[in-house]
Amino acid sequence: MALMQPTNVAVQSEEVTGATTLAEANVGIAQLVTVSATLTLPSTSVEASFTIVNGGQKSVTISLSPAAADKIIGNGFTSADNKDAVNTLGNYGDSFTVTGNGTTGWVVSSVQGTWTREA
Repeated sequence: MALMQPTNVAVQSEEVTGATTLAEANVGIAQLVTVSATLTLPSTSVEASFTIVNGGQKSVTISLSPAAADKIIGNGFTSADNKDAVNTLGNYGDSFTVTGNGTTGWVVSSVQGTWTREA
């Protein structure tokens, strides 16, 4: 596991080089996405938190996909079940953090860069 160090703060991270299904073991570890990929969240669970970071260049598109019965809530999104948060051609360091509420889905707790909701 690598340490991501974009500033003077070291963060535990792991590189994502393709489609990935996140699990409890990934909680607390920044997912550093270096190629275009879809990351699938598990069903929501109380206080589980995932951070996705664009570790590529402007050619990287990242989709964060909730389970079919879950929503991504916040960031100005109209919440709806099974709609992705998308970072299209973002910048290195763009990030998106969600925390599970255990019932309806994932609440956005931190955003850097431009992330949109899947149509």
